[in-house]
Amino acid sequence: MIENAGYQHLYGIAPVLNALKANVRNFASPEEGEKDDLMDFRSRLSETGLDDNNEFASALEDEIGGNESSSTAGGNSRKKKDVKPEAKLQPHLFVQEGTLDNGRRSFRSNAKQEASAEILALAGELEMDVAEVDKGVLNTLCNNRPHQGFVLRCGGLDFSPLRRLPGAGDGGGSAGPKLWLALDEVVDPQNLGALLRSAYFLGRGAGIVSDGSDDAITSGEVGILVCSKNSSPLTPAVSAASAGALEFTTVYSTSNLPRLLNGAKEEGWRILGAAAEVPDGATSDYAGGGNNGVRSAANDKASDEGGWDLGEGNDGEDDPGIIAEADGDGDDDDDVGKDDAPRQERKQQQCLDLRQVETGSPTILVLGSEGRGLRTLVARACTGFVSVPGGGASVISDDDEEESKTQAGVDSLNVSVTGGILLWHFLSKGS
Repeated sequence: MIENAGYQHLYGIAPVLNALKANVRNFASPEEGEKDDLMDFRSRLSETGLDDNNEFASALEDEIGGNESSSTAGGNSRKKKDVKPEAKLQPHLFVQEGTLDNGRRSFRSNAKQEASAEILALAGELEMDVAEVDKGVLNTLCNNRPHQGFVLRCGGLDFSPLRRLPGAGDGGGSAGPKLWLALDEVVDPQNLGALLRSAYFLGRGAGIVSDGSDDAITSGEVGILVCSKNSSPLTPAVSAASAGALEFTTVYSTSNLPRLLNGAKEEGWRILGAAAEVPDGATSDYAGGGNNGVRSAANDKASDEGGWDLGEGNDGEDDPGIIAEADGDGDDDDDVGKDDAPRQERKQQQCLDLRQVETGSPTILVLGSEGRGLRTLVARACTGFVSVPGGGASVISDDDEEESKTQAGVDSLNVSVTGGILLWHFLSKGS
């Protein structure tokens, strides 16, 4: 019910402290206009029959400003009773018993003690209600996640829509980042949070859009871009995994990642996809002439993805930026027999070792989903691919077959680990 009312429960010292510091979430109690929505929610709750003896229903009556007595569904009058803080539909800071009295609760380190005091001070500055509750209540509020004695009920965060990136010649905008991390359907909140933490630690993520325009991206060395669909939402789990870095970072979203990347490529951005090898179909259009099945592959991909928007047509045929061309003229059918050497050269393109990749140029790093990596159309939008070399090098056996020294099938990195290594390489070399 709390989620239906638009609130989330942040948990843990770092996420709670950083949320209060950033002060971009909704910490205000419901205004008069919002009370109308609460009344509608209360009405729907009554229709379900769940309002009898329900503390949330009583809390709604308090928020709406009910009378001293109210009526049940059966028409019987009942006197309003005190509502526990955790049942009130309003922003609230919940702390473990003994926190308000420093002598009753001990922390393992002075840093946590200081952070606890700062949380309480910030809550006082924001005039937020603070309630001491037992550990069981905190466990219930955050679904038994590690809360460290602090749970903050507040409004949620949303993605900031982004239609295009500023031209690379402008340095990513007057104050925008020259390095972007584009996540192609990363759905695990732990991975998203870890990537946000790495981006903030290594380069401080791009800040909040100031005026809503495409080019109004504030300072920060790393921009974060995700797909608006099939990506992890900005949940409390993401904030916890990011150690609160989410609170200081704007996460941008696009409804059509291939189209945005193709547009960025035309603006001069270098687009590098992270992959162990060149994805299947990424450069198939350059081999042998003709469209070589590229358009049909695009159609199949659009169908598999539920008909997501590719531009002017559902199958991508009216959007030449989606299809890879040999000469860049937007018409791959006229390229038959033209300049076969460049075609063959691009067909043999391989993933570059990260250590061989130069830094300093405006770059978009693209990371694929946890299960299948980069989607075909996203891979085709990349100007190149990069891989992280592993310590277990491959060897050639007596029968000339390549074998790996890696054990137990550990032949790849988690997407958040890969992203952290890539960010370190580009940010440390660039500086």
